Amino acid sequence: MSTNILLLISIGIVSYFSFSNRELFRKLLFNPYIIAREKEFYRFISSAWLHADMMHLFINLYVLYSFGNYLEYITKIWFGNIGSFYYLFIFMGSVIIGHIPSYIKHKDYYGFSSVGASGGVSGVLFACILIDPLMELRLFFAIPINSLIFGILYLAYTYYMSKKGQDNINHDAHLWGALGGIGLLVAIKPQVINSFIQQMSMMF
Repeated sequence: MSTNILLLISIGIVSYFSFSNRELFRKLLFNPYIIAREKEFYRFISSAWLHADMMHLFINLYVLYSFGNYLEYITKIWFGNIGSFYYLFIFMGSVIIGHIPSYIKHKDYYGFSSVGASGGVSGVLFACILIDPLMELRLFFAIPINSLIFGILYLAYTYYMSKKGQDNINHDAHLWGALGGIGLLVAIKPQVINSFIQQMSMMF
């Protein structure tokens, strides 16, 4: 069984039980105020195993299943059996990076908290886009769209919504998780930059 599948199962199980166990939910969620005062830095990661509801959980698990399997496959081609470790490094690193801006912004405000694997999922998704910018995605499961175009639109949308700040979604985690995934992939495999440029040249 692949590491990504084990990751999906673990996130699904913890999220499901946390829906009815509010004490577990409170103990694992990302709350910068509590982290800063109680030094519970594990919340940077544990909150990725929580979700607000079944729809939130389904979307993240679906995207992680779709792109996580591909990214783990590629890292195994590059690094052999330890490729799974590098895959987890990108996912977990993106989760942490995605939370850093929110931590800095809200560490003195008790009322802010967030949950979800979206930072890690965004990191995995954008690492895949960097590897294969010519990949065709299916928007809303039906509409074909180039992965690079989707990535640009996604970053623009999350940046705009982050600045607008009128919903209950932590768009900062999406934006910085995506950038974190790109940065971490380049850190472990710098050659992807040249490969990306070569593929882009094929589009023009």
